[in-house]
Amino acid sequence: MPTPDSDSAASGQAGHRWLIIGLGLVSALTAVLFTVAPVNAETTTYRWDGAQDTALPLYPYHPARLDATVRCADPDGLLFATTPPKGKQGAEPLAGGLEIRAADGTVRAELGGTELFRRPAGADCQLTVHADGEGTTVGTARTTSRPSVTGLYTEHPGAVSAQIEPDTRWVSAPSAAKIALGVVSLLALLGMIVLLIRRDRVAARRIRLLPRRAWVPRPADLVVTGVLGVWSVIGALTVDDGYISTMLRARETSGFTGNYFRWFNAPEAPWGWYYELYALLGRVTPAMVWMRLPSVLLGLASWFLIDRVVLPRLVNRPTRWTRWATAALFLAWYVAFDVGLRPEPWIVFGSLAVFALVERAVAANAVTPVAIGLVVAGATATTNPLGIAAFLPFIAAVRPLFRLVRRRSDLRVLGAVAVVVGAGASALLTAFYDQPLTAVLESTAVRQKIGPDLPWQSEINRYGTLLDPSVVEGALNRRVPVLLMLLAMVLLAVLLIWRRAPGLAVGPARRMVVISVLCLVVLTFTPTKWTHHFGALAGFGTVLIAMLVHTVARGALSSVWERAAALGLVAATTWLAWSAPNWWWMQSDYDVRWGDTVPTVKGVRLADLALWAGLAVALAGAVAGVWQTAKRRDGAGRAPRWLPRSSWVIVAVAAATVAVEVVGQAQAVKVRWSTYSVGRSNLASLGLAASAGKAGNSCGVEDWLDVEPDIGAGVLKPSSPASAEGFATNTAFPPDAAPPAPFGSDPEHPAWSSHGSPSRTGTLVSGWYDLPADVGSPDSPPVVISRAAHGKVQVSVEFAKADGTVLATMKAKEDTSGKWLDARFDPRWQAPGAQRVRVVARDADPGAGWVAVTAPRIPRLTPLTNVVPVPEPVTLDWTNAFVLPCRTPASLADGIVQLVRYRFAPGQDAQSLVGVSYAADAGGPYVPLYADAKATELPTYLRGDKVREPVAVFRYDYPVPMRGLTVEHGLRPTSGLAKQTAVLDAASGGSG
Repeated sequence: MPTPDSDSAASGQAGHRWLIIGLGLVSALTAVLFTVAPVNAETTTYRWDGAQDTALPLYPYHPARLDATVRCADPDGLLFATTPPKGKQGAEPLAGGLEIRAADGTVRAELGGTELFRRPAGADCQLTVHADGEGTTVGTARTTSRPSVTGLYTEHPGAVSAQIEPDTRWVSAPSAAKIALGVVSLLALLGMIVLLIRRDRVAARRIRLLPRRAWVPRPADLVVTGVLGVWSVIGALTVDDGYISTMLRARETSGFTGNYFRWFNAPEAPWGWYYELYALLGRVTPAMVWMRLPSVLLGLASWFLIDRVVLPRLVNRPTRWTRWATAALFLAWYVAFDVGLRPEPWIVFGSLAVFALVERAVAANAVTPVAIGLVVAGATATTNPLGIAAFLPFIAAVRPLFRLVRRRSDLRVLGAVAVVVGAGASALLTAFYDQPLTAVLESTAVRQKIGPDLPWQSEINRYGTLLDPSVVEGALNRRVPVLLMLLAMVLLAVLLIWRRAPGLAVGPARRMVVISVLCLVVLTFTPTKWTHHFGALAGFGTVLIAMLVHTVARGALSSVWERAAALGLVAATTWLAWSAPNWWWMQSDYDVRWGDTVPTVKGVRLADLALWAGLAVALAGAVAGVWQTAKRRDGAGRAPRWLPRSSWVIVAVAAATVAVEVVGQAQAVKVRWSTYSVGRSNLASLGLAASAGKAGNSCGVEDWLDVEPDIGAGVLKPSSPASAEGFATNTAFPPDAAPPAPFGSDPEHPAWSSHGSPSRTGTLVSGWYDLPADVGSPDSPPVVISRAAHGKVQVSVEFAKADGTVLATMKAKEDTSGKWLDARFDPRWQAPGAQRVRVVARDADPGAGWVAVTAPRIPRLTPLTNVVPVPEPVTLDWTNAFVLPCRTPASLADGIVQLVRYRFAPGQDAQSLVGVSYAADAGGPYVPLYADAKATELPTYLRGDKVREPVAVFRYDYPVPMRGLTVEHGLRPTSGLAKQTAVLDAASGGSG
């Protein structure tokens, strides 16, 4: 018969269950409503009275709304245009502008070169122009296309007036209702978790959360901390550090975190909430070491989880050897991929935390870890599409989790469902914190339509790139951890299926292998196929390899045949992994040991050495096994002691890789101490090295940069005449390849060209030019020539003594693009003692080939900051933005691109990487600037490294400035479900 106390306990248990259910459902419902709650959208309106032309570089290029009134009774000429007319155009005009002209008594309107409207121009002629997301109307004509707007132009001041509202749909602030819904959802979630904790105290098993003395530092902890700390100072860039750092800096003016360099600055939502934390850090200082701090701390936290929580769950009694092995494996992953601004460190930590929580729930019969794990998984999943991997531990443990639900009669099915939906819906708060649902859907559509958006069938490309030694994506540092993980995955799967994995906890180990396989499946559905995405697997990948190392050390693969075969597989994997250079991104590869070649010692490739040594030992072990079996000796089939286990070989490979990476970067700092390197610059920013001088000690690469404001000032004087057979002097250049001013304009600045030569070939040998006496000093600028070419041609310079004895002939790098490029030469190293120089060019292409060159020069330099002051905003390209921490990027605020005066681009070798920022079909932000401005290069030179150009500077000159506009700002309440017009104009081919 139930007692009053038992009745009361049952009633309280039921009450708690219904309260948990209610709180879970409230949390989920308010989170869903949070995504569609209204926001206050910011609007900007530009009013133009038509008194004078003005630049107005809209971004996106089409306006949200344009209204204009055009009086067409005026004389012939341009009445109205939204892109610069001839004579006022920039370097690369943008297509799709609207133009209305009067000629011979007729008014004609064109949009993107297509005629829209034609009518007689009478005394009362007046046209009304209207454009919005549905299309454009001019008079009585209508089209679904919209005009591109980079300015407003007319040849008849006062004949036109216009009002333009740019597309600022993503600039918004949450309404009071949205904030309230978010707060209620969070409070309900916290209340539910508190109640679950109380229920677990009664129903769950008591298990220690952490092992005893878990917080006491261990030697392996100190090594991991030391290596990550050193790497944060001297270590290489990750590919998107510059991309993300610019996004963070631009957020201050744009009002949201957008992609900046492409996709019309569409917001990162529903991914990237963690950028807000980085933006707060950037307000303190944008210094590289400081901005790397979160990834280092996440690395240390991930190591703590692996060593104290995850590994003890997977292996029985981990030894000190296991811990050191795991530390080496973790560093091989984390150093190569994860110290930077990309989201992978968050995914590593989040996925490890979720795995630990799921395993605790299974072991302790507890529900609270499931709820917290879902919250962590949701937050991890909304950092990046790959973050979905954080949910994989739930999938791998679905059977024990179902058993857990059946055992927990205090919650029952409805309670479990409420916990799942209440905790899982928290992901909506991080996904839609800054944007409503319709805005997120449109930003996603923009990224998908512009691309890249590769299908899952293209996943093989990722592995093909990983094994391509000609690209940085296939470098040694990336191959080692990934290939070791794949090897471990296969061997562990076989051992667990055969039930021959001593030292492993079978259930958790199987789940870890399943999770790792599913991670590779998740990778296949990412829209891009870069190898840096493997960095998200640093946690699971480390644990997987460590499991193999541990079980092999405990006796798995113990027979001579198994040990020999495993050793051969490890040797082959090592050979494949080390058959690539130790290559790093951008400026972090300067003078790194083996950065451009496969590692060798005295001409012997280390990869080949590892392969043949491993195979030889494995073969010797196999022979020993055959001999034992044939002789029927005692212990036949057992591996001899001298045959090494593959476990320590794997660890040795990982440790050697980390050593090569860290020592290589440290050596580069030493070799380049007198000039720029990532490590030298970071040491200066920390006050641990002397300032580079002119620009201070915390402005990255520009501390060492000088600029050549006038390329004609340093031209050398000839001491003998030129011999030019088939070459013309200061003429005959291709129409689209005029030499850089002032070359080709007078005898003092000669340029020669073989274009249009009657013989179709030619040879140029310039006169000798005397070099200054200090040309061989470390501080002297290099010898520079400019050249352009197409076809089978060759350009070189000859250095000689004063009497004409040639000391060295140096070829300019081949380039047949037809663009003018500089070639730089350093006589100090290439021709010691040289006193003269001349240019030799040969055109051996009788077809369409041609070559043009200028006279040599010794640049006259000034510090870059004397020409472009540090506070002045500039356009930054993603490849070098992180090494220019003091520079402010051109703002993308108020619906326009800021009209800045200078561009900081990558050097010639990397300029092809940044094309998306200047491509209309990619939604690049700098397209309107090049439509409105001419660009002139100002060559830069790295003090102490004469021939390398990490940053190229261009000056923008605007034929028409931005002027005569009245700007108005406002707020417009917008529902989160309000239909939005597409950013992309389908009728114009999606160009804007």
